[in-house]
Amino acid sequence: MNIHFELLELRKKEKRITSDILNKLQDMENSRQYLEMGHHSLFDYLVRGLGYSEATAYQRQACVRLAKEVPEIKQKIDQGSLTLSAVTTAFKHLRKKPMAEKRKVLRSMENKSSREVKAMFLEPTPTLKIKKTEYVDKVHLRLELSHEQNDKLERLKALKSHKHNLESLLMDLIEKELKLYENIQRKSLKSSESKELGAPRSRNPRQISKRLRNDVLKTSNYKCQYPGCESHQFLQIDHIVPVRLGGDQRRNNLQVLCSAHNLHKG
Repeated sequence: MNIHFELLELRKKEKRITSDILNKLQDMENSRQYLEMGHHSLFDYLVRGLGYSEATAYQRQACVRLAKEVPEIKQKIDQGSLTLSAVTTAFKHLRKKPMAEKRKVLRSMENKSSREVKAMFLEPTPTLKIKKTEYVDKVHLRLELSHEQNDKLERLKALKSHKHNLESLLMDLIEKELKLYENIQRKSLKSSESKELGAPRSRNPRQISKRLRNDVLKTSNYKCQYPGCESHQFLQIDHIVPVRLGGDQRRNNLQVLCSAHNLHKG
């Protein structure tokens, strides 16, 4: 029985520690100090900065953001009437709901199991759904199609059956699209290199052509160039010397930043 009582005490401490972590994460989210450390979001900080798994990081981020609007959530988590997984499930469905509805739904979730909470938010399965799972040596994609979509795929597969099975057909389509894009990029850059990569053609320093934008993105390997940041999402073209300080759209004055670090730079 001694071990049981010791575990009960540890369980209480575990809840308090979880609450303390959520409070500190709330401070981090409010101050956005993670930007100065090269992280483009709280989620990125949780994964790369604190070493959480992506699933665990998403849980804590969801709790922090929902608790910012409904602070009593943290007390409910301390008491055990709400769990992190339950709050995470609710966060996905309540983000755009009115405050009164959020509080009402959260009260109805108290003391329910994770399965019961998920059942509260069941939605019809979409006609097209792709689930992606990444492993060290491969990426597993699970594709769900409607019968109509599957019929179209089967028709295309039959037309190409002399040359491709399903796997090679998909790869052929992907490679053709990439080659088409790369050829367009190559021709565009060659024809406009002297004009657009040298002196700016437009008098408006904020106006950046699509060809020049694509060149900047390609050079950055489609990744934020803020030191330490590895974001490939919400990328924006930034003037290294701001326009308000005389910067223009010459190639050597452009870089790629994610939206968070672009905003942080000001």
